[in-house]
Amino acid sequence: MTTHPRADPTRGQPAPVRQVALRTALLTLVPAVLAAAGLLHPHHLTQDTAVRWVALHLFLLPVFPLLAGSLLLLLRGLEGPWVRAARVGSYVYAIFYTSLDAIAGVAYGTLVANTDDLSALTRAGTAIDVVGGALGLVGSAGFLLASIATTAALAARHGGRRVAVGGAILIAASVMWLGSHIYWPEGVITVLGLGLGIGLLNVASSDGVPAGAGDRVALAPPSSPR
Repeated sequence: MTTHPRADPTRGQPAPVRQVALRTALLTLVPAVLAAAGLLHPHHLTQDTAVRWVALHLFLLPVFPLLAGSLLLLLRGLEGPWVRAARVGSYVYAIFYTSLDAIAGVAYGTLVANTDDLSALTRAGTAIDVVGGALGLVGSAGFLLASIATTAALAARHGGRRVAVGGAILIAASVMWLGSHIYWPEGVITVLGLGLGIGLLNVASSDGVPAGAGDRVALAPPSSPR
């Protein structure tokens, strides 16, 4: 598949170092926040940890979807099948993974904090684990699709060798994301890997020289003299 950039007469000019650094910091902010949250995340939900559990997941409700936003910002100005696939994957991730956070995080934490019936909590916990696990798996699979598609779109635009390292790290971390949350240590390492891959892809794609003639921007021809 070929990714077609939108016409931009400034495309192909190296971006200023400060601009690249600021953009990289912006794109990696969400993974950094998730990693910090993972360090604070209780490993087990009990009545003693329920208040902190709920508060943390309420905070994370608007944060989790923004992780996909980092991928979409990498593709800003590009069009094509890979870009569309990245958008679909990002949408699936944002919907399903946020649902996991709402159910297994906010709702179940609230239930544990306000219920003393251990048998009821056990039954509810088993059901929530099944539903939440399914939601999380679908959501993280969507993110994996978005990561693969983002890497492919940037490779088509800038060349496979240029984006290989960042793309490989992003995809590997996305695979780890399939079976982990943000718990320390695996989850924290996973989201830091996502941030590293996103940051490297941003740096690699900031010098907008196309990979080949097939990817060049078609600019309007100069008007003929009268």
